[in-house]
Amino acid sequence: MTRSVTLVTPSYAKDIERFTLQRESIERCGIDLPHCALINHEDMGLFAKIPFQRNLRLISTQDLLTPRFEARRLGWGRRRREIEYWRGRPPIHGWYIQQLLKLAAPQIVETEGIICLDSDTLFVDRVTADDFYAPDGRLYLFETEDDVDCEMGEWYIRSLKFLGESLRQRPVRRTTHSPVPMHRQVMLDMQAHIEKQHGVFWMEAMARAESIMEYSTYGVYARYLDKFQHTTPAHPNSLSLYYWFGDEMANQFADLVERVRAEKPKTVLINSNQGHPVSSYRTLIEQAWAIQDRENP
Repeated sequence: MTRSVTLVTPSYAKDIERFTLQRESIERCGIDLPHCALINHEDMGLFAKIPFQRNLRLISTQDLLTPRFEARRLGWGRRRREIEYWRGRPPIHGWYIQQLLKLAAPQIVETEGIICLDSDTLFVDRVTADDFYAPDGRLYLFETEDDVDCEMGEWYIRSLKFLGESLRQRPVRRTTHSPVPMHRQVMLDMQAHIEKQHGVFWMEAMARAESIMEYSTYGVYARYLDKFQHTTPAHPNSLSLYYWFGDEMANQFADLVERVRAEKPKTVLINSNQGHPVSSYRTLIEQAWAIQDRENP
């Protein structure tokens, strides 16, 4: 059975240094997978100049968003005297636009597996399509129950309600991992379900609702509506090493190299929201690459 995946990363100018390191990590680890980067249209020229472009395809937001949603993206943070302020009402924050772009990826990705990751996820070992598929050929749905905080629990509950599912006998699960494998057909079916449920374009329905997150909504749909026809639940186990919060990043990630040596992850997420520059951890990522070189000559 052919197992095919495409890496998908939304990014923009302020994250270009992180994205460039991500691209370097992909090539440094010998990863031979297609990669689509979903880029703010005004930043396309900047991203076209970065190194490490093997198997990389840059996609403009203009190719994924309708003209109305592109205007709403451009309207965020504009002043009243700027024309973009009046064209894009109501505006949508770039953080949420990136969520919509991930879910819109089936427009430009034809592989069965769509592996979503943000610019702050780096590779420290080689991954292949097999890392995201179960032995029976179904794509993994990464979900956990033992690490759900209040915020993530609320996202899951909101997604259940948004998709019209009962809350009864529904354990709260965390689907916010990195990377996140998503099945192309499940994504398309979910979009159609949202439009039937809410009577408007799926992006509009999500933008109108409050705090409807992409990963929790996909996870709820795959589990309760698709009923695992195309996916199968799995714990991400040691695939990824996470640095989500400030207290985990104390002392400049002092334990990162030791954790890579002990846990043998293939990716490391260093949450960009914590504001650490790439220069504060680049050397550690290089040391992680050296560990893999020694252990996998």
